[in-house]
Amino acid sequence: MQSLYLAVPHANPRLCSHRSAAADKRGMAPLCPPPELVDDTVTDILLRLSPDEPVCLFRASLVCKPWRRLLTDAAFLCRYHAFHRALPLLGFLHKQQDIGVGYLPRFVYPPRFVPTITPTPFSKCALDGCAGWSVLDCRHGRVLFGVPVDGTSLVIWDPITGKQQQLPKPPVHLGGHSYNAAVLCVVRGCDHLHCHGGPFLVVVVVCGYVGMQSHLYYSEAGAWNSYADVGLEYLGHREPSVLIGDDVYFINILRWHTILKYNLGKNCSSIIQPPVVHNNDGGIALMPMEDGLLGLAYVLHSKLCLWSRNPEEVAGWVEFRTIELEALIPFKSSFSIKVVGSAEGIGIIFVTTDVGVFTIELKSGQVRKVGKHWECFTVFPFMSFYTPGTVITIEPAEVY
Repeated sequence: MQSLYLAVPHANPRLCSHRSAAADKRGMAPLCPPPELVDDTVTDILLRLSPDEPVCLFRASLVCKPWRRLLTDAAFLCRYHAFHRALPLLGFLHKQQDIGVGYLPRFVYPPRFVPTITPTPFSKCALDGCAGWSVLDCRHGRVLFGVPVDGTSLVIWDPITGKQQQLPKPPVHLGGHSYNAAVLCVVRGCDHLHCHGGPFLVVVVVCGYVGMQSHLYYSEAGAWNSYADVGLEYLGHREPSVLIGDDVYFINILRWHTILKYNLGKNCSSIIQPPVVHNNDGGIALMPMEDGLLGLAYVLHSKLCLWSRNPEEVAGWVEFRTIELEALIPFKSSFSIKVVGSAEGIGIIFVTTDVGVFTIELKSGQVRKVGKHWECFTVFPFMSFYTPGTVITIEPAEVY
């Protein structure tokens, strides 16, 4: 990345007077203070500071009060968001468990947040009081938790403001069913760059022996709507969902990685078969493609296999790329390599090995180590702009 050299807009008058007096004694012309940068020039320079390196923004805000006022101005922040478009990855939440006898969890850990940028707005021990909480989804600046209280309650957490909201009880008892859930912004035409405080929708898909039910919670109405459906008996582990247009996709881990597609407009669901049937050892992650189609990533041996769904008029999948991981990321055993998540809209895949957790940018091929190795976990990326003046507090346990 090219360095930007920023001139301080106001010189120290006392220092300039000393320099001028010294120059007069030596018979030299007094030194002139450097010219001030025009406000528009300063704005254009600050506008181009990378959101992936928020430390640059914070350092610039310490130069002088005018710059800090500019960097915290609402109009400038709107321009900044629109200029960069893609939300930066601030970190990820993950589920972790210590595997005991018979593959049952021996200890239940609280969810953890792992930062991927510096400075980070998040505290390492912020979620220590949340043992038993399940991260269900993370999208559009919101995190959805399942909390084991009275048969599992649902809590929406806005990390940007620190606000938490416990939702009304769903029409069905979640504690006794297989279910998954998603949270998303419901504003039509929203660019989702700064909508964490707006109206939202929570989709809960509940499966049982009688079929599947979907329950939708609209924040503006403050009520649930329920719809009955059939065709799925069990949803398996709670993996991150993917939103593409009006369709929400869930992975059914325990049914040969089948994919549940739920259409929000029609309130109906359908089952999509994966491109190939394989075991769970290499993990699996759904992802949206640039052309608006559904994508899928998994690891086979030491290769990252990337597939894309064909257009609707053409059935099936197309494998469009394979990436040999042996030369990219370290590992002791290829059996330890697993896909554990993807970041919507920015083309990043999360892969874990027995050495650590890594991100792979599909466009550039850049690889970063972003965390340590855990026995078993799923990644939920958190993406948002982090600028001077942003208030981020993490105390979701204060809900109870």
